[in-house]
Amino acid sequence: MRIALVGLALCIISACANLVDSNTKPEQFEEQLAGEHAALASCVTNKLQSDGRSFLRPLQFRSRQYPDIEASEIHAYDTRYQQNAVATYAPSNPDAIFIYAHTEPQIQSSTQRRDNDKAAYAFALLLKKIDSHTVQASLRGDVFIGNIAWKILHSCVATDLNSHSSN
Repeated sequence: MRIALVGLALCIISACANLVDSNTKPEQFEEQLAGEHAALASCVTNKLQSDGRSFLRPLQFRSRQYPDIEASEIHAYDTRYQQNAVATYAPSNPDAIFIYAHTEPQIQSSTQRRDNDKAAYAFALLLKKIDSHTVQASLRGDVFIGNIAWKILHSCVATDLNSHSSN
């Protein structure tokens, strides 16, 4: 009996030692893309906010710029897990009108960036400048919603490339 209890205790301790931080989301995508980080972030945010699919409705998108590291980041926060958030289907909002606050990017320093991850988010898309024509894009978070955001990012890159080639 003692041996079984010791074995069980060792299994539990080793399992706890290998737990991944629950606030850290796995990285889904990473790629170098043509474009300017602020313009791409604006395009992605606008397309996500105008997307009418029902599973995107509980999300609130925040775009942030970090001038000191020449980067932009988009967070998709799930309003169901945020304090003081009113869902579109709440009785206090009978018309189910979703109002997007924070449409303009928030300008922050890179030291404030670590505090942005404390709320529950569906994905975080970081666009960091490599040179005047290229960004390093990396997306971490929910696989399903993240895949949609990644496809929208690629459509913004294609739109930007097409507008530059037609000029």
